[in-house]
Amino acid sequence: MPILNKKKSSIANAGVFFFFAMLLSIGVAAVSCSSARIVERAVWVQHRHAVLQRPDETHSTLLNLVAGVLAGRHEYLLGFGGDRTALSGMLEGLRALQIDKRTQLDRLVQLSGNIARRVELARTLLESGKNARIDGIHFHVRDPSEDIRKQFVQLKSAENALLEQRSVETKKSIDWAIFSILSGSVVGLVILLVVYLRLKREMRRSREAQLKARIYAAELDNLYNQAPCGYHSIDEESGLIVQMNDTELAWLGYTREQVIGKLKQADLLTPESAERYRLEVWPRFQRDKSISNVDLDYRRADGTHFSTLMSAGTARHPDTGLAVSRNMIDDISARKQMEREMDALNADLRRHAQHLSNINKELESFSYSVSHDLRAPLRAISGYAMMVEEDYAQALDDKGRELLQVICRNVKKMDGLINDLLRLSRSSTGELKPAKVPTREVVEHCVKGLQREYGNVEFIIGPLDDVVANRALLAEVWENLLGNAVKFSSRQARPEVRVSAKGTPEEVVFQVSDNGVGFDMRYVHKLFGTFQRLHRQDDFPGSGIGLALVQRIVVRHNGRVWAESVPGEGASFYFSLPRTPPDLHESTMVAR
Repeated sequence: MPILNKKKSSIANAGVFFFFAMLLSIGVAAVSCSSARIVERAVWVQHRHAVLQRPDETHSTLLNLVAGVLAGRHEYLLGFGGDRTALSGMLEGLRALQIDKRTQLDRLVQLSGNIARRVELARTLLESGKNARIDGIHFHVRDPSEDIRKQFVQLKSAENALLEQRSVETKKSIDWAIFSILSGSVVGLVILLVVYLRLKREMRRSREAQLKARIYAAELDNLYNQAPCGYHSIDEESGLIVQMNDTELAWLGYTREQVIGKLKQADLLTPESAERYRLEVWPRFQRDKSISNVDLDYRRADGTHFSTLMSAGTARHPDTGLAVSRNMIDDISARKQMEREMDALNADLRRHAQHLSNINKELESFSYSVSHDLRAPLRAISGYAMMVEEDYAQALDDKGRELLQVICRNVKKMDGLINDLLRLSRSSTGELKPAKVPTREVVEHCVKGLQREYGNVEFIIGPLDDVVANRALLAEVWENLLGNAVKFSSRQARPEVRVSAKGTPEEVVFQVSDNGVGFDMRYVHKLFGTFQRLHRQDDFPGSGIGLALVQRIVVRHNGRVWAESVPGEGASFYFSLPRTPPDLHESTMVAR
């Protein structure tokens, strides 16, 4: 684009200079033409001055001729013939000088006739003798001489008028020429000034363009040499490196003099990479004229190695025109190190995964033991207690019967605790199998079960968004949260439980609030722990497993759970679930 603008500017400048040159040429031509006309008029004025002199000379010659004849002196009489001839020549000269004026030529014809008659009269007098001359004078000389004099006066008057007219015209021409010369000089100076300013501006632009070109070249050089990747060029005929940027030289630990024109690509590689480069990479480059992302290991000047990705293409050298290979290398040593670390981490992760798998198997085995091995003794104790109560009730006193009831209650409590532990174990194991769950339907089902036991509790259920989760596990979350809310608010005069939800584009947050006894926020960190209780067992019985079960299920669904409370004013429990768990799509979600 800058080259195109420069060409346009040069064309515009040439046009301006051509216009000014044409204008100056026209001015010079006009002044030259005016000067030529002035010279022509000056010649014409000189010519008219000559015309004005000739009538006087002719008239004087005529008068001398007549006076000589009348005087009768011998020397005049001897020169009469010559004077008459001279007079004729003068008339011819006058006629020649007046050739461009018709009126003057007519006057000359009449004048010539009168002069001829007067000369003829003088000749007659000359031949007749003196007396005859005197008589002839009295009789003839008056008319021709007076006419001749008047005609000479008219001729001179006409010439003077014409000369005055031409003098005025010549003066105007001179004035116009002077004006033209002055104007032309001013215009010429203006043109020279404009051309000077234009040239000065162009010179300034040229200097600015040269400065920009130098800056641009310096920027390109800096961009090439300080690039975050290595660049080098290889002569395809000799295979020698002909150019290399500072970045790659710094990576390799060489100077430019050690590399340029002395080393080949393979000389900078490790033996394994050099062998692969000669046998595989270079032949493929010569065939395809380009390669990309070839993994090669370079060897530094100190013998250490670093890994790179190399790409190359073919170009022509700007100076020699020879084919060169333009190569770019990217140091991927850090990436290689990260890959090695990731491989180590993945191996460690696989070990941990195997360890977790073993733990899960142990948990499954534990669950089996709990459900079979631990329950068998409980069933035996319960059975023997029932047998004692049925067969030996009469033999027992009140204290014995009370102790028997304590045994039955603790067996029942132990059985419930085992069931809770099994539920807690199952919440962390097994396949999740999430699907789209109608939340309101699940909540209403839980509420119906609770209303049969706690008929005095008022349930207020707001709009609830559907979520993607395991339906059975989500039902356990709602059963525990709603059961806790009912349990801790059941002693109020008007127990109330509220269920609501608010959504964001990423998740849905559910809230279960009650107006029960609440809890002290100083112990909120213990709330979701296993077997952790914030109230006495006698006041609010329970195993201490429910909220731990809620937390495990919610976290397993990539959600969060938390609680807020003011003692004596109730509590609010919150849990969030993402709208779409990873790797799940609407088309594959089927409620279970």
